[in-house]
Amino acid sequence: MKRNLLLIFTAFLVQATFAQITHPRVYSTFDNLPLAKADTFNNGVDGSAGFTHYGRTWNNAYNDAWGSWSGWALSNMTDTVTAGFINQYSAITGSGVSGTPNYMVSTGNGAYIKLDEATPISGAYFTNATYTARDMEQGSGFSKKFGGDDGNDEDYLRVIIRSYVDDTFVDSTIFYLADFRFADNSQDYIVKDWTFVDFNEDVTTDIEVDSISFRYEGSDVGEFGLNTPKYFCMDDFNAISEGKVFGDRFTLAADTFYNGNDNSGGFVLDQMFFPNSFNSTWNSWSGWSMSTMYDTVTPAYGNQYSSMMMPLSTLPSSNDVVHQQCFISGGVTNEIRGPYLDGNDPSLFGLFVPPAPIALYLTNTTYAYRDMEQGSGFSKKFGGAGGNDPDYFRLLIHSISVQGDILDTDTVYLADFRFEDNSKDYILKEWKEAKISQCHKIGFELQSSDNGSFGMNTPAYFSLSLIQLRPASIATQNAIIRLKAFPNPAINKLNLQADEMILEVKIQGLDGRVLMHIDNRVLSKKVEVSTTSLTSGIYFATVTTAKGTATKRFIKQ
Repeated sequence: MKRNLLLIFTAFLVQATFAQITHPRVYSTFDNLPLAKADTFNNGVDGSAGFTHYGRTWNNAYNDAWGSWSGWALSNMTDTVTAGFINQYSAITGSGVSGTPNYMVSTGNGAYIKLDEATPISGAYFTNATYTARDMEQGSGFSKKFGGDDGNDEDYLRVIIRSYVDDTFVDSTIFYLADFRFADNSQDYIVKDWTFVDFNEDVTTDIEVDSISFRYEGSDVGEFGLNTPKYFCMDDFNAISEGKVFGDRFTLAADTFYNGNDNSGGFVLDQMFFPNSFNSTWNSWSGWSMSTMYDTVTPAYGNQYSSMMMPLSTLPSSNDVVHQQCFISGGVTNEIRGPYLDGNDPSLFGLFVPPAPIALYLTNTTYAYRDMEQGSGFSKKFGGAGGNDPDYFRLLIHSISVQGDILDTDTVYLADFRFEDNSKDYILKEWKEAKISQCHKIGFELQSSDNGSFGMNTPAYFSLSLIQLRPASIATQNAIIRLKAFPNPAINKLNLQADEMILEVKIQGLDGRVLMHIDNRVLSKKVEVSTTSLTSGIYFATVTTAKGTATKRFIKQ
């Protein structure tokens, strides 16, 4: 209880140093919107009439008389098997994008998103609800099995996404949740993965909107409209769609920090998402904060945002981009989502853009360092009174695949007192590089020898310095090339037309595999690609020119 009171008091003391920053981009991942427990949902029964995140509102209407709802529900349900209306709140993926818990479920033609002001928006990730996917797959008492008994019925379910500013139509796009209209039945599909949909079908340019509406259309229509359940799921609203390598920079004033107090839920840097959860009631946070504080002397929680080293103090000099602030991790476990890829392998959550590789350096925060050095009322002095206790504080860095499998683990000891010769014992105060493998997400896990009834006694903090490694030809990488892809959807061929001579074409699937590679020996600004060998689905065409690369998403029917 004394510790809780101390933390609360200290939190109020440090409020004045909060930094307000302007986010170049904010994802709405929905993971910092509250749900009562795991495997549950909020369908508006609380009368809130919607969900708000960072100036964006997802509408909801709940009918007490019928116990029914429309618009949007917030969910973390995981049932991908059970068919029928009883499972209307589950996504067919079993989770949000990249295995995160929360996502939105929409039903009915009245769903919309309203922004407080017109803002450039890229797109979002979409998939089917389990209810709809299983109905289309199996049929039910109310709707038909897609394709019919012989698989030849030309069924489909699609969502029309329309964007507006001041009630004036701006742009629209169509996303097929299922499409059985192909001559070759093997190409028919029901979407069962998270799929990025760009709201203006241009990954190089965002669209400025203040509202977005959603309307369903389908082939299975009865006396009262669509028989197919009108549901879809959404996650990571406003995820990255621009094709640039180097992301925007945050600038923090000296000796200050940003801890997510604007409830954005995280921040995006260099095409990577750093999650954050801020509790306004307690002025507490977890996940990632940014800091330019380097008080290496003052102990205890009041100095939780200070790193033992400045980013540029000991890092090798090079042309690489070193962020000018440290990233403070708070919590026993943490993660970063994004493309940690070698070279220019263009993969990001199924959206293909040319990311630059990164390097991560780690060290202690002053809070954790001084606690281990001196001990406190909550944690022990490492080594004990005689210096012989085999204490340790270590960080496991997991490279994780898109399926959630751990591909590789590196261990960095933030303190190690396990040596027989006590003179070798140390608490890390320099930067140490973490080894990461090509992966989809990086997970961080702190472990300590000093544990109590409530878990780890050692303060669960570490400091990270982020470096973005410059490719050899950054000028080429940064160039924005205009590219058109038509017809889209494509049947037998796809035309790619750029504003520069096309040197090379790559066709890639959603899993990142290069399915076609074409050297354009007869230089031209237009290349025709045969798509007859591709199965139905979503693909990405990347062209290389003398001035850079460009990528377009297309659908093969």
